[in-house]
Amino acid sequence: MQQKIKNKNITWINIVNPNQKNIQFLKEEFKICPSVLKEYIPKIKRPKVEAYQDYLFVVVHFPVFNRKTRKTISVELDIILFKNTLITSYTGSFPELKKVLAKCGVNEQVRNYYMEKNAICLIYKLLDKLIDTRMPMLDHIDDRIDEMEEEIFNGNERKMVGEIAIVKHDIISFRKIVKPQKMVLESLIRTATKITNENLTRISAEVIGSNVKIWHTLENYKEMIEALEHTNESLLSYKLGDTMKILTAFSVIVLPLSLIANAFGMNVTNGMPFLELQNGFWVIVIFMSTTTFISFLFFRFKRWL
Repeated sequence: MQQKIKNKNITWINIVNPNQKNIQFLKEEFKICPSVLKEYIPKIKRPKVEAYQDYLFVVVHFPVFNRKTRKTISVELDIILFKNTLITSYTGSFPELKKVLAKCGVNEQVRNYYMEKNAICLIYKLLDKLIDTRMPMLDHIDDRIDEMEEEIFNGNERKMVGEIAIVKHDIISFRKIVKPQKMVLESLIRTATKITNENLTRISAEVIGSNVKIWHTLENYKEMIEALEHTNESLLSYKLGDTMKILTAFSVIVLPLSLIANAFGMNVTNGMPFLELQNGFWVIVIFMSTTTFISFLFFRFKRWL
């Protein structure tokens, strides 16, 4: 699907799920380099900025969180940037870009804001908006960390092991997508001077500032989830130590009983104490019970039980 928005001398063309027909259109209308067209449909894993004679080819990735699968995936945005023409393209779903495009199409005020001077200003404002929309996506991580903290200190450490792993994976995925953005944005500032002489310092600083803000927030969440993981492991180890201590104490208490029972269970008659007594069995039982009671009192005194 291809959509076109025009405002004064600025044109924005957005292509969703590009195909060979779209590539032919770009080749005929804009004389795009074959090497760019060759990379236009396949997914490019690494973001980049390439400068050509009168346009730039930019690849940047944005994180999108899927609440059903609880996973963060990467959406690739391909950008071909002329001085007065912006061509964007993506595959799949990109709700935030779709909303901006729809508002520009129906609202003249919004259209004038984004498409005020030239396509370079348009792409910076668009990138700033798309980066800013990542902040609400991080709210689910913040909420989940608060919930896990409460669950951990309510005694549900074992249950939280899997939840911590899911949130850590989400933060790692987010960081992997966001980190290269700063490099792309800085490279875009340097190469944009090849197609315009306009001073872009202020607007580019805003875009990079938004990216840095996202990165610092992710760093904060990374430290928080690692601290929670460490606390959860410590509590689990403490509980496991308590369990092992009880099992060890039980084994030590039972050991004398097993030793006495085995001793009196041997097929030896000469010299065996209490064997000739009428109440010899009960004497042995009392002796075993007394040994058990003394062992129990010893462990209680040491506060091991």
